[in-house]
Amino acid sequence: MGEDGTRLDISTFLLSSIHDMKNSMGVMAAYLQDALALDHTPGAPAATENGAREKTTQALYEAQRVTDHLIQLLAIYKIDQAFYPFDPQDHALTDLARETLARVADLARIKHIELDCDCGDDTYGWFDYELVFGVVVQALHNALRYARGRVMLRIQPHESGVRIRVEDDGPGYPDFLLAQGNGLNRGISFETGGTGLGLYFAGVVAGMHKGAGRTGALRLENGGPLGGGCFMLELP
Repeated sequence: MGEDGTRLDISTFLLSSIHDMKNSMGVMAAYLQDALALDHTPGAPAATENGAREKTTQALYEAQRVTDHLIQLLAIYKIDQAFYPFDPQDHALTDLARETLARVADLARIKHIELDCDCGDDTYGWFDYELVFGVVVQALHNALRYARGRVMLRIQPHESGVRIRVEDDGPGYPDFLLAQGNGLNRGISFETGGTGLGLYFAGVVAGMHKGAGRTGALRLENGGPLGGGCFMLELP
């Protein structure tokens, strides 16, 4: 209860807390990126320097992952409450490719993973940029976690819409995850510690995009040119 005797709105409290945590994690990620930009510590042994950079890289990954999840929670809350400013517009696919890859470039470099891109020039898609940007960055982070040495982002026109694929050369998605279909059907796994938030968010974003009698779709596959997992988002 509040000081005036009114009942506290737990959803508003949760929203405020998520905002605070998101801001804190964003600051942490920025400091870690600055640390990784340093060439070396004068006088430090090479092994010590490399070990520190490896640990800092993992911390950066975790910080960015939590930040992404908090942003997704905020978006899901706003969508559920019908006050998310859904704003699909015409966007250059090359801009989406460049900006999402730039977001994960530091992590890929330190992990010695090659980032490739296949994106048609002078092509456009109709979508909410912030939502789709968040989905693609999350997919790239996941691919970098499991890739052995290569991740590919493909963004191409598809029929009357856009197809976005994030592929890696890792072990691929487990069978149980492939069997669950889109992210909206996935539950929480206490065995793996996965909440399924990223896939759930991607499924929500796909479903919000409608046009020409079609609705966006999410699909997971194994195989493809790189032989690992393939995350695919289709937008009408």
